[in-house]
Amino acid sequence: MTKETFVFFGLLAAIALAGFNSGNNLLYLISGVMIGSILISLIAGRVNLSRLSIRRRIPPYIFAGHPFRANLEVQNNKHLSGSYGVFLEGGGAQGTSLFFVSIEAKDKETREIELLFNQRGIHKFPPMTLSCKFPLGLFDLRKKVVDEQEIIVYPCIHEVDKLVQGSSQIQDELSSHLKGPGSGVYSVREYYHGESATNISWKLSAKLDKLTVKETEREEKRRVCVVLDNAVRSDSPASLAALERAVSTAASLVWHLSKNGYSLKLVTRDKTVGYGVGSEHTHRMLIALALAEAATDSTGGLPAGRGLFEGGAGVLVTCGDTRSTNDPRNAGFALVISGKIQDERK
Repeated sequence: MTKETFVFFGLLAAIALAGFNSGNNLLYLISGVMIGSILISLIAGRVNLSRLSIRRRIPPYIFAGHPFRANLEVQNNKHLSGSYGVFLEGGGAQGTSLFFVSIEAKDKETREIELLFNQRGIHKFPPMTLSCKFPLGLFDLRKKVVDEQEIIVYPCIHEVDKLVQGSSQIQDELSSHLKGPGSGVYSVREYYHGESATNISWKLSAKLDKLTVKETEREEKRRVCVVLDNAVRSDSPASLAALERAVSTAASLVWHLSKNGYSLKLVTRDKTVGYGVGSEHTHRMLIALALAEAATDSTGGLPAGRGLFEGGAGVLVTCGDTRSTNDPRNAGFALVISGKIQDERK
């Protein structure tokens, strides 16, 4: 109840008492109208909040520690009546409240909100609260809405250009600049009789006053196998922090290389995602990293041998607890990154 409610009940009690003492029918009538207003406020307020549903539309990639924008939709599923003066709490950042003047019947209102998750893994959105003081402001009626939607938050990503450029086998370039089918321009030459006219550059031909053909370069996809050694010695805060840094680095490599067209493979102590390209394959690898847990040497080691790379370049990301960068088992990897070394550089 609001302050206005207490004032209203005080006036109602005073008028009812005066009518009882004086026997004035007008005071009884006013008291009856006020009691009717209370009933109308309760019933209309409940109807106002009924059959309202909430849906969040989130982007396809959500990374820990990175704020993201989402659309919050409030749908009025009533067939005849609208909803008015609705407040929504808990939809966005903590402490924010959204206000909807009116949501017409069978219609929806959309607001853009900013959200943030600090930890990777599976998350549920916190419950939200719908409230209104409709129609007379006597009662602050509330309705809790629980969102059962689960989302997977990917590990935090950061720039890895310097790490990638540090390896001679892994460079941020995707074509070998050889003539063949592709999208890049390899050279320009004069059109030969009998060739297909699909490669003729008409604009360039008009400038040079002769038929000119653009030759494209063949693109050779590079293959990289990202190996995450998620073994730690103990569950101490320092070891778990090193694991989080290693997972974040592996996710950053996957994100960076997939955006540049590499064919990628991911290997952890308990999960393997084979070579592939495209957004769906990137999602599979990031999900595996988002759900990666700390392991120990007793749970089994990483697969060994050059056959693991399947002709690609190998990148090892280790927590630094059970496997250092100078470990003899690292032979064959093009690049070795340690979570502990990253921490020391910071």
